[in-house]
Amino acid sequence: MNKLAKVVTKVGATVSTLGSALYFAAATVMAASSASGFVDGIVTSGNGNDLIGFIKNALNLAIALAALIAVGVLVYSGVQYIVASGDDGKIEKATKGITYAIVGLVLCFVSVLVVNFVLSQLLKV
Repeated sequence: MNKLAKVVTKVGATVSTLGSALYFAAATVMAASSASGFVDGIVTSGNGNDLIGFIKNALNLAIALAALIAVGVLVYSGVQYIVASGDDGKIEKATKGITYAIVGLVLCFVSVLVVNFVLSQLLKV
């Protein structure tokens, strides 16, 4: 594994770890602020007892992580394209990586729309 790939892997692991910690810390802090379970009429345990709301948030988080990975692949492939030095094999490989990353981002955006539409409109969440 070359040096750039190691750096991208370390940065990605750090960002995903911090993102997960911050995502789950918000509900914990909110729950700790009240002994009764409510803060100004808001249930402090995340989305309350709503399973569909939890599923919606989990799917949106998974899609966001997939989009983050796609952006990382896009940046990595862009750098590979720039440093290809005219080598046709490297240029073709980088171009495929860029194409697949863009397709992945489009799929992420479409899946956000589908998840939010299906769970909000059809299930009336």
